[in-house]
Amino acid sequence: MSQVKISQKLLDAIAQGEVDTILEGLNDPEMKNNPAFLAKVRQFLKDNDVMTTTETEGVKEIVRDAKQIPDLVSEDYVQ
Repeated sequence: MSQVKISQKLLDAIAQGEVDTILEGLNDPEMKNNPAFLAKVRQFLKDNDVMTTTETEGVKEIVRDAKQIPDLVSEDYVQ
């Protein structure tokens, strides 16, 4: 397989587009509660070695909101 050379400027533009799309989704009330979308966000963060801690701006609010996520594995949801 031959290596395709992509300019750094194009790679930066693609990466910025991905980040902009993620931020847009996180600001959308419907998308930010969509488990499939959130799984893709987590995978993006993992793939790009992005680490967050409770000191990261906004994480405390995210942790607080996570307490409202329903238990989808409970008997009520599994058939």
